[in-house]
Amino acid sequence: MGEVNSRPEPTDVVGPADDLRLLRQILDRAIVGVAVLDTELRYTYVNEALAQLNGVGTALHVGRRIAEVVPGIDVEAAEAELRAVLADGKPRHHTVEGTTSADPSGEPRWWHNAYNRLETPSGEVLGVVAMVLEITEDRRIQQALDRARTRLALLDEAATRIGTTLDVQLTCKELTRLLVPRLTDIAVVDVVDGSERPERPGDGLRLRRLAMSTTPALVKAGREFGAPGSTHSPQPSSAAARCLAEERPVVSNLPADDQLAADAPDAERVSRYRRLGMHSALCVPLKVRDGVIGVVNLVRAGESPPFSQEDVDLVGELARRAANSINNAQRYAHEHETALVLQRALLSERTRPHGDVECAGRYLPAGTTAEVGGDWFDSMALPGGRTLLVVGDVMGHGLEAAATMGEYRSLMRALAFQGWGPEKILSEAQRTVEALGLDRVATCLVAEIDPAAGTVTLAGAGHLPPLLLRRGLGAQFVELPGDPPLGAGIGHYRSTTLALSPGSVLLLYTDGLVERRGEDIEVSLEGLAALDLDPDAPLERLLDTALTGLAAVRAEDDVALLAARLRR
Repeated sequence: MGEVNSRPEPTDVVGPADDLRLLRQILDRAIVGVAVLDTELRYTYVNEALAQLNGVGTALHVGRRIAEVVPGIDVEAAEAELRAVLADGKPRHHTVEGTTSADPSGEPRWWHNAYNRLETPSGEVLGVVAMVLEITEDRRIQQALDRARTRLALLDEAATRIGTTLDVQLTCKELTRLLVPRLTDIAVVDVVDGSERPERPGDGLRLRRLAMSTTPALVKAGREFGAPGSTHSPQPSSAAARCLAEERPVVSNLPADDQLAADAPDAERVSRYRRLGMHSALCVPLKVRDGVIGVVNLVRAGESPPFSQEDVDLVGELARRAANSINNAQRYAHEHETALVLQRALLSERTRPHGDVECAGRYLPAGTTAEVGGDWFDSMALPGGRTLLVVGDVMGHGLEAAATMGEYRSLMRALAFQGWGPEKILSEAQRTVEALGLDRVATCLVAEIDPAAGTVTLAGAGHLPPLLLRRGLGAQFVELPGDPPLGAGIGHYRSTTLALSPGSVLLLYTDGLVERRGEDIEVSLEGLAALDLDPDAPLERLLDTALTGLAAVRAEDDVALLAARLRR
């Protein structure tokens, strides 16, 4: 028998109706939200996934428009995208932000939508299909990462921008500039005015405003807070008083008028705050080891959101870092002023030269970027008509240097009346320094003018050479032996004697007058000698010419100057 070829008969046949049922099953069970809208943008179909996202049953979607189902999203933007798809048939992607009934918390959510046009084989437009995927979690993670990056960037910037100087007001200004506009619309720094903080809020409390920054739109509004340098006494119920007393941040988001009246420095400001659109405030303490030295006030207005807990934490960290810098600047300013007062008090005790020697001295403290040093000058009338001039500089800066300067100055005065010449005075000073155990080295220049002999005898201890001004001969530096500073352990010094004609001027100075960072000292000395220093001019004018000509007001070290002229 021959073989017969046969094919199995199909048992199931899939037709168009089955295709539709299969497609419907796929759409209904999809975990991605799916909606079909007609050309009027009314729902004709939604699957269960979308119904759950929207918080509205599937049947309640049909026949309704988007705004009727999810009014909490930007309906206008979504419908604009959908109409564009209906018009040109090009697929589009669109991210939607808002709220739906599915989440009663009212927290914003995000969805990524993909739109495609539906049409018949003949090209008739039927509507549009929307595929909806919620991306809220991804968006919140991204926002958290962005906030973390912002936080780290701000903290990093704070480390480089705040505390760049020892100027208290500038340090506070650096903080407010960092906060505005990235974290707030207005930032104000107030410090406690006085050495002690009151035990109870408002109990004699006075705050001094040191810095304020605002956004351009709120420059005029900033005037409501008072200009930097002004002082005010906040009411006991104010945010600042409570912040200082409790040493914790005080947040006031969208307060009612009565609460705002209690939080404000004074109750009369409420109406002005409202007119300016200010709606939320944050007061953070400036805490250091010894307590709270002030507060940082932040205000948001207009479209800015209220302060969140993340804002409070970030500003608190910035304030903590800034507080140390502000406190250091305050301590420096106090020590700087104390040393300056001490130094001026010591220098005010000068004795007078003999009548035939005219003297003028000047002390110029360094700018706020450097501490007070140990510079001094002196002029003393000695027996026999002689006059002794002394200029010195104790190494180092601050209160200790100023105090040591007083010891050196007193020592030189005591030795001056022993009848010794300049070289012997320095040698005995060195032995006394060793005996007393003074641990700070000092440079010194001693000059003895003898009008009867018409001479000047000079000895130096590591000091720069004096400048001699003589009519018709210009300016010349006096060459001195290169003997070491006092306190260096060597007790022998040498002197040089020169003729000093009537009308000649001797200019003694400390290194702050000529030393400049990045400039060779020889160049600076040449600059001093090249100044228009007229020996016939008043001595005060000579000192002014030397100081202004060498820009000594911007010097990084103190300057002491002493000019002496032998009268004709």
